[in-house]
Amino acid sequence: MQPTDKIEWRKNFNEEINLLEYISLLEEIYIPDLNYDRDNPCYYGYQIIRKTDVSAEEWEEIENTPFLINVSETLQIFAKRYNNNLITECFSYNNYIKHPLIQTFIKELELDVNKFWILILFIYDYSFHYYKKGTDIGESPNEQLLKFVNVIMNNVISCDEKTGATFSKPISLKINIEGERNIIIDNPNTILYIAESTSKMMNLNNNMGIMSHKRILKTSTPTKDSPFIAFFAQMFLDFFNTQPQVVLKRRKGAKHSQKEIDLICQLIAFTKLSNKSCWTQLENETLKAFLKQYKNFEPSTVNSIYPEVRI
Repeated sequence: MQPTDKIEWRKNFNEEINLLEYISLLEEIYIPDLNYDRDNPCYYGYQIIRKTDVSAEEWEEIENTPFLINVSETLQIFAKRYNNNLITECFSYNNYIKHPLIQTFIKELELDVNKFWILILFIYDYSFHYYKKGTDIGESPNEQLLKFVNVIMNNVISCDEKTGATFSKPISLKINIEGERNIIIDNPNTILYIAESTSKMMNLNNNMGIMSHKRILKTSTPTKDSPFIAFFAQMFLDFFNTQPQVVLKRRKGAKHSQKEIDLICQLIAFTKLSNKSCWTQLENETLKAFLKQYKNFEPSTVNSIYPEVRI
């Protein structure tokens, strides 16, 4: 039996918020708060609706829906998925409680066993829908324009006022509008002018937020297992950094203890992120190698379930 069957935000509101405490701590790191007005219901994704705006049935449903001030969108999404058993079929609370090594490490690190179970579910769900079931993203306007400018400027041999621009290879631009004739731009001087003008505009407007936004695509390309495992592990390490009693158990100057690494390795095996036997072995070096190799890795996806920021 899990710590709670349902997270309903009603009679046991304070207990449920407390149970989700570890998620909230990690949320501060991975889903940053843009510091909007927390007293405004719109901060939590709500719209202000007047009784006259909806039907009697809709108003009754609104009145019966808990008003979740101080419950972030992330926690609401997690609760809904938890309530509907959408997070995992690969491991269970009973097996978690009965796992001797996992329970030993949790006790030695002085962690709450039920809060940590909820954290395991969240980290598994969050990382899985970021790396394995994430939504593909296309290049941002800045990235596309920079590629365009670079390929043009890298092929310019000379630019003379009399003879114009000379390229190392023939270059042409094609504008394809569905249902209309293509427009071909093949004059070297026109192409160079467009590239130079684009570069100047980018330098003047490099802080425009929309130019950095990546386009959300309708596809999903799973990331390989190794960076996925490294990210899963890093989320736990970042959580451990929020726990003073865990930090105090580390050797002076150490970023983490061997107990932390061993616990995460056991969790990788327990959640079936990998079936390799190395993850069940204590004091193995596999995870450290993964963390080092994929320290700066960025997937080409965004999370398909959880938000990127809190607004």
